[in-house]
Amino acid sequence: MLSGRELTRIFEHYSPFEADGSLKPEGERVTILAANANLPLEVQARAFAMAAAEGESSPLIVQLSHNALSLIGGDPGAFPAPPGIHRDDRVRPIVDGAVIGNWLIEEFAAHYGAEWVAVSLDHFKLPPYDSPGQPADPGPGLHFSEELAPLDIELAERRIVHALAALEPVNDKGLDRSEETLRSYVTYLCGARYRQFKQDFLAVVGTISPAWAMIDTEKLPPALDFAVTRDVIDSVRADLGDHDVVIEAEYGATGTRGQAIPYRPTRGPELESLARQVAAFIAYTGAEAIAYPIGMEHAARAADAHEPDVERLLAVQREILTWTGRYVPFVQHGGTGAASVVRGLVGKDNVNTRFLVVGANALADQIIANQREIRAGDKGASGTGLFTRMTAAIYEATVEKLKECGSYGLGPAVEAIL
Repeated sequence: MLSGRELTRIFEHYSPFEADGSLKPEGERVTILAANANLPLEVQARAFAMAAAEGESSPLIVQLSHNALSLIGGDPGAFPAPPGIHRDDRVRPIVDGAVIGNWLIEEFAAHYGAEWVAVSLDHFKLPPYDSPGQPADPGPGLHFSEELAPLDIELAERRIVHALAALEPVNDKGLDRSEETLRSYVTYLCGARYRQFKQDFLAVVGTISPAWAMIDTEKLPPALDFAVTRDVIDSVRADLGDHDVVIEAEYGATGTRGQAIPYRPTRGPELESLARQVAAFIAYTGAEAIAYPIGMEHAARAADAHEPDVERLLAVQREILTWTGRYVPFVQHGGTGAASVVRGLVGKDNVNTRFLVVGANALADQIIANQREIRAGDKGASGTGLFTRMTAAIYEATVEKLKECGSYGLGPAVEAIL
């Protein structure tokens, strides 16, 4: 299995930029595929391992989202315990899900000889931010006024002030420093929901030591995003002592089908301002991978085709390189609906919906073709063939996507890099 530092070396090797900052020829650029694993986990994890092991093997990141881990771990909301079965409420389903998911991915990778697989945490979503004027929501079972120490409040205030100072030089629209807004930021950092998020995230990272982990901050105000992202990364590095995991951060929101966030391409001074903000965000937080809007949409349907904003990608990625002196891979969310993969400039391509849909269609086709036999109780029609066909369909789709990303068969090259 690939470690975080090994992934970093691979991405650095495949940086799309020459030493002078110019863009490498398209034929020399590579994108690494990140495939999301969901229930049924045995089907998806097996298919991904088979695809990564094909031919001379390929590097592949297998991702487990916050939602998927909760389901795999038996979230009581989704899988209520029947009478007579008692759950241990001290064990968080998300941690159990991480242990099970990580184990299955590692076992299938070893079984098929997929040497260049890495485990990633995807979309660990932070709690929503309540705008100023709304009452603080301390979360269930916790009492804000009773359990919060004055030192916690002071530390949160310092984090906010520090973040504002880092954002101000690159923000050309002015920052809201009203007492009401600052209080709402402090309330968020001190609130039980944010503390629960951190506890879950750190528990999962500390338990399975993934190579990569993404925190989803897409709807937070910029100043709060600066503060929260740095707080989480500092906690991983200092509290856990984990300097291996690559932390992916997010600046700005990506839309979801049915809840579209309008995308407006920016050019000229406005694009330059955005590029400076993202670069400053990375420099301040210590993030090692970045996601920001380029016109994609989560959960896109088959007919959707979103053209990536290549001009924004190039401008922001080049500014990050100039500002920080290091290559920070861009992560494309909503990869299913991308009309094309901009190899290299998209360092990591996240795909989830495509594999879910391919697997579900294979299962549906098999059931429809054999529904009479299934209804009659025929073992052959109801048995394992349903899921072997599902596995084969996801495997074939993964190989196709690896080829589109330009990372198919890069096993020998990865071995040489490492």
